[in-house]
Amino acid sequence: MIITKRVQTQLNRFLTLIQKNKYDGFLVTHYLDQFYLLDFMFNEAEAVLLVSKGRCVCFTRTLYVQPLRAMSKMIDVIGEDGDRLSRAVAYAKAKGLRKIGFDVQRESYLSGKFLVQNGCKEAPGFLTQMRRQKDETELKSLRASNRLAYQTYAYIRPRIKTGMTEVQVAAEMEQFMRKRGAVSPSFPTIVAFGENAANPHHVSGMRKLKKEDCVLIDFGCVYQGYCSDMTRSWWYGKKAPTEYQKIWKIVDSARKAGIQAVKPGVTGQQVDDVSRTIISQAGYGKFFTHATGHGVGIEIHEAPYNSQQCQDKLVEGNVVTVEPGIYLPEKYGVRLEDTVAVSRKGSVILTRK
Repeated sequence: MIITKRVQTQLNRFLTLIQKNKYDGFLVTHYLDQFYLLDFMFNEAEAVLLVSKGRCVCFTRTLYVQPLRAMSKMIDVIGEDGDRLSRAVAYAKAKGLRKIGFDVQRESYLSGKFLVQNGCKEAPGFLTQMRRQKDETELKSLRASNRLAYQTYAYIRPRIKTGMTEVQVAAEMEQFMRKRGAVSPSFPTIVAFGENAANPHHVSGMRKLKKEDCVLIDFGCVYQGYCSDMTRSWWYGKKAPTEYQKIWKIVDSARKAGIQAVKPGVTGQQVDDVSRTIISQAGYGKFFTHATGHGVGIEIHEAPYNSQQCQDKLVEGNVVTVEPGIYLPEKYGVRLEDTVAVSRKGSVILTRK
């Protein structure tokens, strides 16, 4: 396995960032942050990275030593099947590193306490900051992942039939994605029929599709290490209730306006305001019960967020969802969602053919 120029760039960017903030070294313990830096997927708690002075020392299971050593001269690998965090701290001290940082938001209470007791410093999420802005390689992977999600929607919609259960549909969708290279769903696939669609986070179950029924599917996959996310809603049958048609059009207008609002310099709150105002002015404000969107990348939910709480301005390279909805209890619900990339000129929809 040969390390790519992108990985070397990521490591150098991270080194520059921590040095700018006066850290001699930094411990990276979260497996997704490690994947971001090395393009190598560990399982959770299988490795600790110590990044310092132009080097990345990886403390990991012995079975990973050979493949990692083949990646780059920039990476040292130490096989450690014991307490890797303790070993990494001791190693850093032995190398004379005086100010060793760790992401306080990524540690448990016990591991954070151990690190502080051993002289390490609580630090903000530098890698979380870096991950907000995707490079060209990441954008290509996100495009591919979201294209696969859209293909799944195009595949499943004409195949949903009366009498099928929600879990049957979810299983067929996930099988379609896996056969085409997805390693897993981005999150548990949501298939909701009828009244179940009024619950934004419904858990797919044994509810069967009726001849005239509401359908909502919210799903995505992990492909090339990156997540996709999309939602579609429609009426199955020939007699869609007038109110259902009405709220579908309102949500679609809110989705389109929200996507148009996504551009550099606009805050997540402003994007949320655009979609929320359309729904509120139509008289359904209290039935829109969640934020308009969230960032998507290695994780299905990451910064930045299109919500009332987010004052951060969008920048080129951000990838976010726009997913307004209206949910009428015990009746039905509509949510329409696309994942979009922020470009210089505005937004680019990734959930398309």
